[in-house]
Amino acid sequence: MVLDYYRPNISGLSLYVERLSRALAERGHAVTVLTHRHLSGLPGEEWQAGVRVLRAPVLARLGKALLSPALLRSAAREIARADVFHLHAPLAGAVPLAFLSQHAGVPFVVTYHCDLRPPEGVVQRAIEAVARASQNFALDRAWKTVTYTEDYARHTAALAERPDAVGWILPPVPDGAERIETEARVRERYGIQGAPVILFLGRFAEEKGLPYLIEAFAKVRRRFPNAVLVLVGEKDNVPGETIGERLTPLIADPRAGIVATGSVPPEATGDLLALADLLVLPSTNSTESFGLVQVEAMLRGVPVVASDLPGVRQPVRMTGMGEIAPVADPEGLATAMRRVLESPEKYRRGRDVIREIFSMDRTVSEYEALYRQAAVDRPVQ
Repeated sequence: MVLDYYRPNISGLSLYVERLSRALAERGHAVTVLTHRHLSGLPGEEWQAGVRVLRAPVLARLGKALLSPALLRSAAREIARADVFHLHAPLAGAVPLAFLSQHAGVPFVVTYHCDLRPPEGVVQRAIEAVARASQNFALDRAWKTVTYTEDYARHTAALAERPDAVGWILPPVPDGAERIETEARVRERYGIQGAPVILFLGRFAEEKGLPYLIEAFAKVRRRFPNAVLVLVGEKDNVPGETIGERLTPLIADPRAGIVATGSVPPEATGDLLALADLLVLPSTNSTESFGLVQVEAMLRGVPVVASDLPGVRQPVRMTGMGEIAPVADPEGLATAMRRVLESPEKYRRGRDVIREIFSMDRTVSEYEALYRQAAVDRPVQ
């Protein structure tokens, strides 16, 4: 498996690859994850839960994109040993990696995690053009392209243009961390006062829609004056364009009822979800294709308000456990949030129901079947 960023970077993409890789390793497969050493102190090679992780040094950075000739050298060696090569897009080096796979006669699968949406600017547009050309080159040569949902596939140009080559597999979502601390201790630890508790989990990136959420929350407080908004995630050290500095004055006022915890360890997620009355995913564009955290919340009985974006709206549609809000619309977002908070029992579903819809075992088995068929179809050299 190859991707730009892996742990300790935390994103939906890195969590997806980590969960899938570890589950495959538990089933007896030999899994290697090749990625960039995006932080200088990270080891070049290590084993994590049965998965071999290789990190190549970075030569240059262009926004989120990382350039590394060393990664290509490692890929040439590792692909030659593999039965299947799994590329996780978007990925800056897609063209040479596709060439390496074809040269070695190793079939490659692409998981298309999200679309490309760089910031405005002439340079960024040039980077986008190159990145899209690279992406399309890989998609045209992949044995199979997978995305999360049919909804996202049908509404994303790069996928809709290749209907016969694209399929969908729901993402791997394990049960996750259970509650460790009491509600009182969690509130004390993070300085959370008031109720209901509205939770956001994610990076402070431009596409996450946090300014709209903050504006919507102020409207929600007119109906629920003691409500508190808890923003959990990395605020400053975010690849690409971050909005942490822009949000600082909006969340600094203690009267606003907003708590920004920063990043928290994975084991703390269960505690925060146990405290939450509502999770909100106010994403604004197609760089968000699903939102794994929605399923994590639903498994703990927490309803969700999600943006009306392809893929992102699917967990709510599939479960009925929440509301879908218009994109980049604070008033519409506030209305959806109030609707859930006023009638929470309407949106409750049993854990077993959610687990059956989003079965981790089924996801891994579908990938296994995909890999096996790709290996069977491997071209003769």
